[in-house]
Amino acid sequence: MNKYLNRISQDIVNANLDNYWSGFESVAYALYDKSYVYLFNHPRMKKNQQNNYQILNWDEQFNGCTLILYNDYPTAIVNIELYEDYKSLYSILVHELFHGFQYVKCETRFANEIMGITYPLSKQNVELRNQERTNLFSAVLENNIIKKKLYLNTFIALREKRAAI
Repeated sequence: MNKYLNRISQDIVNANLDNYWSGFESVAYALYDKSYVYLFNHPRMKKNQQNNYQILNWDEQFNGCTLILYNDYPTAIVNIELYEDYKSLYSILVHELFHGFQYVKCETRFANEIMGITYPLSKQNVELRNQERTNLFSAVLENNIIKKKLYLNTFIALREKRAAI
């Protein structure tokens, strides 16, 4: 059993998810390895006095770190074997829980991550995307308002150029 199971369930319960996004609430989630699935906060979960989770045998629907509809309920899933440290595991879980929150709230203001695979995989496109990210990151760190605006304008110009491709 993973050493983080009880800790992560307590941290998710104790976390004020509203600090990440106003109204953010947790959906069900499952941490899994190649043998077992540890299911938390699912409406069809059997209550267990010893653990905050139900242990299931792993099957093919638990694949990747994403959001699935497990028994018709949005469930964030994370493969615990991919993360060596607690902070990384916790951050990816919160990220996937946010996707569950988006799903429950029918939220459409955020990018569809699947669209990323539809972008042309060309040297020019990848280079432009890297330049975009560099300029956006520089804008976030910049204190001088004039330089910040220059970084943001460059970011927008690069984004428009890439969209034209």
